[in-house]
Amino acid sequence: MRQIWVTALFAVCFCSCNSFLKEYSQDLARVKTVGDLEELLIGSVYYPAVYITSSDGYTSPVSDENGNYDYSSFNHCVHFMTDELEQNQQTGRGDFGRFEELFGYYTWQRNVGINQKGTKIGKEDDDWQQAYKYINVANMILTELEEIDIYSANEEKSKVRLEGETRFLRALYYFSLVNLYAAPYVPGKAETTPGIPLKLTSYIENKAYERTPVAQIYEQIIDDLERAAECFRESEKTGIYRANTNAVNLLLSRVYLYMQDYVNARKYAQLVIDAKPDLKDLKGLEGRDNVLSSDNPEVIFSMGGDWLTYYIYGTDQTRYQNRYPFYVSDNLIAAYSDDDLRKQIYIQKGENDKYYYKKIYWGRDHWGSVCSVSDNYLFRTSEAYLNLAEAAVFGNDEPKAREVLGQLLAKRFTTPPVVSESGEALIRLIQAERQRELCLEGHRWYDIRRYTVLPEGKGKWNKIITHVWAQYSVDGYDLERVRVFELPPDDNAFTLALPKEVLEFQVSLGYNHREERVPVSEEKVDQEY
Repeated sequence: MRQIWVTALFAVCFCSCNSFLKEYSQDLARVKTVGDLEELLIGSVYYPAVYITSSDGYTSPVSDENGNYDYSSFNHCVHFMTDELEQNQQTGRGDFGRFEELFGYYTWQRNVGINQKGTKIGKEDDDWQQAYKYINVANMILTELEEIDIYSANEEKSKVRLEGETRFLRALYYFSLVNLYAAPYVPGKAETTPGIPLKLTSYIENKAYERTPVAQIYEQIIDDLERAAECFRESEKTGIYRANTNAVNLLLSRVYLYMQDYVNARKYAQLVIDAKPDLKDLKGLEGRDNVLSSDNPEVIFSMGGDWLTYYIYGTDQTRYQNRYPFYVSDNLIAAYSDDDLRKQIYIQKGENDKYYYKKIYWGRDHWGSVCSVSDNYLFRTSEAYLNLAEAAVFGNDEPKAREVLGQLLAKRFTTPPVVSESGEALIRLIQAERQRELCLEGHRWYDIRRYTVLPEGKGKWNKIITHVWAQYSVDGYDLERVRVFELPPDDNAFTLALPKEVLEFQVSLGYNHREERVPVSEEKVDQEY
């Protein structure tokens, strides 16, 4: 079976860039059992954990038994477009001058692959290709499950469970894609808002693809998740690294929250809390305690590794301060009060006052170990509490919102604050708690996007995000200029433009209107370190 999924990956990795929706393999003759399809699912649909922290403070990709490296980094761009990170303006020096690949994302350029000098545009379709690669394999598995021979009751249970996991993952990837490349869901408008291509078949369709409306993409996501829940009622794997009922319900709660369907968002959040109410009590912990790991009772599901550690400063040793191109932003640090235990546990002050730990970085005592949970696809019960609180306040049940929020804060402060806010102040408090509680887990960009379409007086996003970009000379030692970029509320840049590689071959998809981004101020510098 290993040969099958390797062949499948080979087919997609080397196909032309106009074939992002191409089927994976014409040769399925070797697929004989449910176990064969499960191996394909694990190897080619679950997002792999690929980064490992080494003893010198760097991270590097994990290689397979043949020495091949997996550099996949799907969805990592969301970390760099928010107000959670700032550029380390010392990183033009030495080893880490190669962070230019993030310039287009960090400064919200129309072409995210553009270099900092504006002289060339690199690859822009990595996230797009990666997601559709996983989706295509999922489509193939679902098709083959209909034809596979079953020889025992256990195999039948495995078949049903496998369908559930596959549908959950397909829903998750479509949810990521529609929130990267389509405008936020607006009730009453989503039916006509251009979304992304929707493909559910495993065979080649010789046609020009079009973008399915956002509402229809969400409908498919919900259909997949509801069917996954049915499957898991019959059979599911235990452990946080496989899709499960609680993960399905939490994702359904999130999906409905993005749709502003607060009745269903509350329903599914409550199902998660009823089944798994666990919250980690931060009282008595120290800054070096590894709070977010596979041992944390809050963790429901994790997929992928701690890829962000490759780019963010994560050690208190001053000798490493110039190697990491980003650090936790002053904006995020200021979001915590001094008596908030998360300011000591989730982020932490290092020897240099400007640099902080990332909360799931394992730290100096744990170098040489792969982080046990993801910084991107990490599902925790704390999100269910926040989803429920938000759904309750928008459903005109403020007492329930205050109650649930208080339950979370009781585990985050030595002496928890009294939640007494109401109206928009309560909505803003819940939004602020999402920023503090779910920081650097991939939620912030998506949350800000959906806040931009909330009604006035109901938590609508009204801030300007500011990013400063320092540009260095080729040798990395001379600072040449510093530019300031801003992302105002309601800007079109909250939606990525479709990748240029895709549009070159699929002009039928149309365009997202994302303006050219110019700095609001610029200073040329003649400075040597």
